[in-house]
Amino acid sequence: RHSCFEDRFNIISLTDWHIPFHDKKALSAALDFTEAIQPNILILHELHDFYSLSRFSKDPGRIDSLQSELDEVAGHLDELRHRCPAARIILLKSNHLDRLKHYLWDCAQALSSLRALEITSMLGLDQFDIEYKDCFIHNNFLFKHGNLVSKDSGMTARREFMAEGMSGVSGHTHRLAQIYHRDRTGDYQWIESGCLCDLQPEYMDGRIANWQHGISIVSFDEDSVFAMPIPICSGRINIF
Repeated sequence: RHSCFEDRFNIISLTDWHIPFHDKKALSAALDFTEAIQPNILILHELHDFYSLSRFSKDPGRIDSLQSELDEVAGHLDELRHRCPAARIILLKSNHLDRLKHYLWDCAQALSSLRALEITSMLGLDQFDIEYKDCFIHNNFLFKHGNLVSKDSGMTARREFMAEGMSGVSGHTHRLAQIYHRDRTGDYQWIESGCLCDLQPEYMDGRIANWQHGISIVSFDEDSVFAMPIPICSGRINIF
């Protein structure tokens, strides 16, 4: 365990996996780091892509991939629980998970009331002791998925801070950034937490995505908060 995080209350965010469009090396590095830290709380965003439920044009060969996607994510949740047995694990609501709701509302309204199709039931969160929340706040630090996207790294972080008026961590943009703000009410910071998905998925159609692999950590003690995005470069985390 990294000595600088010992005897502190640590929260790690792992954002935007998008299985089956995840990057295996980046994900492996993120999980190894998480296991080494043994965080008190682990925040998860968008493990699922829900590819077959999206509104976008889809590869016909992958339309029937929903069950295999669910099974693969369940395997990773089981792995996470075994790696971090004492952690409080929270899965946050996000736009990709909302694809299920929108599909039911638009295409299968008669099934929308089934408890078996609720996110917590479909993903089997109870068996892994994982909570499902819209957002989470600890010591005035907000953890949310987010729904804002700006052109460059850091721009969304500033917009999220301006919208919320407090420090926080968000995903959604697939970018790494950290911004700071100080005024008469205090010192604030906001992190864009990067992603663990493939940086060049098939649907980019040859365009270069301005995305970065990474995770984030927010570490508390009695009188200070240490927060940082952590880049994953070539499948490796190199800090300290």
